[in-house]
This record gives sequence, C-alpha cells and structure tokens, in this order.
Amino acid sequence: MIRLAIIVAILAAGLIVGPGFMGKQGYVLVSAGSYTIETTVTVFLVAAVLFYVLLLFIEWLLGRIFGISHRTRGWFMGRRRRKALNYTQSGMQALVAEDYANAEKMLLKGTKGNELALLNYLNAASAAQAQGNDEKRDSYLQQAREQHPAAGLAVGITQARLQYQQGEFEQALAGVQALETTYGHQPALLKLQKDVYVATGQWQALLGILDSLANKNLISAEEKDELRHQSWLGRFEQAAHDEGSDGLIKVWQALPRKDKYNPALLLPLCDRLIGLKAHKEAQQLLLEGLDKEADPGLLLCATRLQLSDYHPLLAALEKKAKKESLPELHSALGRLYLKEGKDEQAEQHLQQAVAQKPEPRDYVLLAELAERRKDLDKANDYYKHSLALATI
Repeated sequence: MIRLAIIVAILAAGLIVGPGFMGKQGYVLVSAGSYTIETTVTVFLVAAVLFYVLLLFIEWLLGRIFGISHRTRGWFMGRRRRKALNYTQSGMQALVAEDYANAEKMLLKGTKGNELALLNYLNAASAAQAQGNDEKRDSYLQQAREQHPAAGLAVGITQARLQYQQGEFEQALAGVQALETTYGHQPALLKLQKDVYVATGQWQALLGILDSLANKNLISAEEKDELRHQSWLGRFEQAAHDEGSDGLIKVWQALPRKDKYNPALLLPLCDRLIGLKAHKEAQQLLLEGLDKEADPGLLLCATRLQLSDYHPLLAALEKKAKKESLPELHSALGRLYLKEGKDEQAEQHLQQAVAQKPEPRDYVLLAELAERRKDLDKANDYYKHSLALATI
C-alpha cells in the first residue's frame, strides 16, 4: 500500500509539474566505466518509475512462488504431525490395554515429526520391558536422553523405576543416587528413593529423606513413623550381622534421645543382644528402659537374661513394684527369683501375678514350686488352672 502511494505521488507530481517544464527538458548523463547514457530529465524520471514498478513486480512474483512453497511445506509438516499424533494415541491406548507389542510399534512410529517424542520413547521403554526385552528398553531410554538432553530427570526416573520394577535393585539404587546428586530432592525422585531404599536395605539413606517426604506431603505421619521404625530395625539387623554387640550399641547411641528407651525399638535391640550372648549389655539397657516404663515386652525380655548376679535387676524391679503393682512385673520378678534360687520370693510374686492376670506359664511355675515342697495337691490344682487357660 505504501509503495502504491509512492508511485501515485510521483505520477501526480509529474502531471502537476510537467507542464511547467515544457520546452525545458533538461539533460541527464550517466557514466559507468566505458558506458554512458544521455537522456532528458523527463525520460530519466519515467524510466526510474518503470524500474521501480518492475522491482515491485519481481518481489510479488517471488513472494507468490515462495509462498506456495511455504504453504506446501507447512501442509506436509502438519500432515506428519497429525500422523505422529495418531500413532501416539494408538500406542497409548494399546499400552493401557496391555497390548505391549502393538504399543511399542505405534509409539515408535509416533516419534517421527513429533515434538513430544520424549514421551513416546519413555512409554516405548515400558512396553519393551513388559515384553521382557531389557536391551530395547535401555536403547529407547538412550535415544530419549540423546534427543532431549534437558530431560535428564524424567529419563533417569523412568529408567530407575523400570529397573526397580524389574528387580534390578542395585542398578536402580545407583540411578537414584546419581539423580539426587544432580537434581536434589524432587518429589517424584523422593518417592522412588523410598521404594528403592527399602528394597536394598539402605536404612540410613531412608532415614535421611523421611523429613523431606513428609514436608512435601508424600507420606503421612503414620507412614513416616512406620518407616522410621523399619529403618532402625534394619540398622539393628545389619549391625548385629556385621559388627556384633559393639555395632548394636553404636546404633543405639545414634538413636534420637526420645527413641533410645522406646520399647518398640529397645525390645528388638535387646533381643539381638541376648541372641549374641551380650547379656550384661542387654541388662544395662533394660534397666534404663524399665526405669522409665514397665513395658510388658521389656519385662519378659528381662527374664531371658543369663546373669551371674541378678541382684541389680531384682532390686530395680522390686523398687518399681512398690510404685505400680502390675501382673507382668510380678511375673517377671517371680521368674527372676527362680533363677536366683529364691523359691519363696518367687512364689509370692507369681501368686500376685496370677491373682491379677492368670497366665498358663505362671501357673506351671507355681505347680513346679509346689512339687518341690511335696505339696502335690496344690501342684495338681495349679496344673488344672494352667490347662484350663491353655484350652481357652
């Protein structure tokens, strides 16, 4: 439009000014090298306008030619995108329907001309693994990584998750550790780390991410407590296997202060110490734990100790019994007095225990004590009570 206005303006100027120059044609000389052109001003101006119009025509013609080429190219590109989208949709539908072979085929076809080919490769990797072809799986993931370098987190998580699902736990562990180093605590990565750490027994690493999992609302408070408990039990098991009783004590010392005497953790710890014949170490921990709470499990664990001197343990429990008369406490005292060889005190506490909460095992111990003093009628009576409870 602007160019047309320029031409019209030039022509109008010619019509207005032209008559004034009638008979005054002027003279124009153009020289270029050995060539010269001589003409009047009027002819020169007309020639300039015609040359400009010729340039505009050439520009228009080229625009039409290349415009058609651009539209043609756009049509072909749009057609490729539509085909890629159709293949991708078919592949995803087949994947959901668990038709993995067809899903893999369609998804790979959908990578051509698809700006979102990354998703096709990731889902094709899943389809390949579902068919038991781990080599193809890794090949598709590698292509995704090469074609989309910025998608390292997505590709890495997909690979580690597929390895975890395939039972390749060590490879999955190496993958999530590398991803954490590069990308930090990403939500999807945290969830995968939790599963991989449990599967590989990386209990210390699991303890290290529990707060992040909870803060991002990826686990509930109840699940966090369960995982903490599972992690510490796992650490006890590893320490007992690798380092013995000294390793167990080190792990106990690493426990948060509020957990050191938690019966749910202290009991399995003492169980393992007793299993390692570390009775003195177990006694010390039990004394400290029972001083805070007369937990039935800890009391029963105390009766399993094999000591040369039960006096410190008996004295602590007697002191506890004066403050709170619990059947489990009296039962434990009775059994410990039996180990100490003090039958009279044992019988007194066992009788108090069955009076509050009858237990078959306590009645059996009372029967054995009655037999020792030749009181067979009493012994038979205790055995009857034991059998009656055992059949309930």
